[in-house]
Amino acid sequence: MLNRYTIWIGLPAFNEEEAIKKVLTKIAKLKEKFKNKNIKVIIFNDGSTDDTIKNAKLFKKKLNLILVNNKKNQGLGIAVYSLLSYFNSKSNINDKLVLMDCDNTHNPKKVLEMDKKIGKKRNIVVIASRYQKGSIVKNVPFRRKILSHLAFLVLNIFYKTNGIRDFTSGYRMYDELVVKNFFLTVGKNYSPRSGFEMQLELILKLRKTNARFDEIPIELDYKKKPTESKMKIFKTILNYLNLLTKKN
Repeated sequence: MLNRYTIWIGLPAFNEEEAIKKVLTKIAKLKEKFKNKNIKVIIFNDGSTDDTIKNAKLFKKKLNLILVNNKKNQGLGIAVYSLLSYFNSKSNINDKLVLMDCDNTHNPKKVLEMDKKIGKKRNIVVIASRYQKGSIVKNVPFRRKILSHLAFLVLNIFYKTNGIRDFTSGYRMYDELVVKNFFLTVGKNYSPRSGFEMQLELILKLRKTNARFDEIPIELDYKKKPTESKMKIFKTILNYLNLLTKKN
């Protein structure tokens, strides 16, 4: 039955000892609102050298918590791919995977809206978008804001896709079928992108599977972020350009 499914929340984490406590506290409150659904949380520790894992373990009694430990830091793209891979190997039909930042800038309550938006649809991704009416975006560093707007303009001109305005937001919900189709499309020899450009790479690959896309407004507040951004702006721009010059 469709109402019997698990919502998996995947958190890529690198040195987020303070933020992870705030994020998991919010997810624990969210769990109370999903009384008829199972919630699992996967934390992919990407080589953290602080107390990220120690602090996450404090929530083992409150949450169904899965910890995947990567001893060496390999980048956000590898973390995202690893979370997708774990979900693909462990999920059941009709399960859903939410990927969100672990730095406390994304509001977990948006999972409720994403889940409602997907409903009974299959082979679909719902994106928490900065470019939907009702979005709240505050305190974003100027250079990052410029990068986001440039990406918005370029990608909506050259890769216009029904249902998508925000190609680079990492706050998304994937249904089980869309994840399965992604792995069938890329094959066993696929090498994921290691940086932030992996978010765009996913969409470009999923377009080939006839996936459906939709968006909800995001709530994004960088003032809630206790650590500096790990995005290197110049490197990220180069990585995006490298991706876009490849045949997709």
